[in-house]
Amino acid sequence: MQITEKKVSVISGGLCAVEGVEANGIHTGFKAQDKDLALIYFPDGATVTGVFTRNKVKAHSVLYDMKMIKAYTDFKAILVNSGNANACNGLNGEEDVQSMTSAVAQKLNIDAHEVLVSSTGVIGEPMNLKPFYAGLESLVGGLNTAGSTSAAEAIMTTDTVPKELSFETEIGGETIHFGAIIKGAGMIHPNMGTMLSYIVTDAGLSQNALNTALKSAADDSFNVMTIDGDTSTNDTVLLASTNKVMLDESYLDEFTAVLTAMCQQLSQMIARDAEGATKFVTVKVVNAATKSDAVSVAKTVATSSLVKTAVYGQDANWGRVIMAIGNSDAETLNPNAITIKFASGEGEVLVCHEGLAVPFDEGRAFNILSNTDVEIFIDLNTGDYSGEVWTCDMSVDYVKINADYRS
Repeated sequence: MQITEKKVSVISGGLCAVEGVEANGIHTGFKAQDKDLALIYFPDGATVTGVFTRNKVKAHSVLYDMKMIKAYTDFKAILVNSGNANACNGLNGEEDVQSMTSAVAQKLNIDAHEVLVSSTGVIGEPMNLKPFYAGLESLVGGLNTAGSTSAAEAIMTTDTVPKELSFETEIGGETIHFGAIIKGAGMIHPNMGTMLSYIVTDAGLSQNALNTALKSAADDSFNVMTIDGDTSTNDTVLLASTNKVMLDESYLDEFTAVLTAMCQQLSQMIARDAEGATKFVTVKVVNAATKSDAVSVAKTVATSSLVKTAVYGQDANWGRVIMAIGNSDAETLNPNAITIKFASGEGEVLVCHEGLAVPFDEGRAFNILSNTDVEIFIDLNTGDYSGEVWTCDMSVDYVKINADYRS
């Protein structure tokens, strides 16, 4: 299904645009300042599935959630702390997850296995749960149906703005709602990065159906985005259905298309708010021999620090682009067939045709790359497949932010 503005309407409310969702976010002390503890609550329960980091070193919360989602289908709460990743903390890290889920369950008068948990922040630092226990009463007491923004603020780390989104659409003759919050600004690389995303819908579907939809949506969104080439220990995307509007699974493809559109917008929010970024960059590859070749080339170019710094400097250095293309895992590649352009709202400039330099106006190229939205267009001329990856430039501020991260 082709998503159009008529099919999908962007509405307000974030997570809480969906019936059966309450949220809250507060400051407790995991971070020196700013909100650092969020809670999403489903009073009537929700069917939940998730996709997680493929990093072989996984945070304790990730391991816990993977285990719970495999064992159960329905949950009532999702707890998220920022400021500490609770990764590589050994037995203490596992026990902290159990303590946090049990404490939330007790306050909400639900079972501990109905609580999922996520963490984000510094890796390898022991958790201090005193702030958590001190703030729990306020966190639970402040749950409300307008709390999406406060929850989005509480899951932030190096993000500069809270990120939330909500859709309304019609599927199978029913009005369906989607709501989401997301965080992430660095350590983003397929597959996913320090990225936490929580998506809710009122479309009633089985956990298996939701899982099929989420995996497909993630492959076409979160997994074609890169910020700095590092994959986090904590990546988590959870999709929850409050089952307020039962949807026949014959409409799963249509549901997946809308979910994918949402995930793509969420992914682009991250790329636009990346650490130290000044430009949103789309790497578009066309006429590849296979889809895999197209995506491989796009990812390799999008991950290249030399390409990203050239874009930051507004330098149409196509040599760095073709160098990155050659470093990709594309199986069919003809260096003498590659064409490269840089484009933006200012126009486009051809810099390489069939593997050879093309004379171009450096001043015009500089102006094209001065735009905040830039495209690197690559024609491989080896087939009919295409693919694209979203990324950003790499500035001096990226180094400063990450050098000072624990300061």
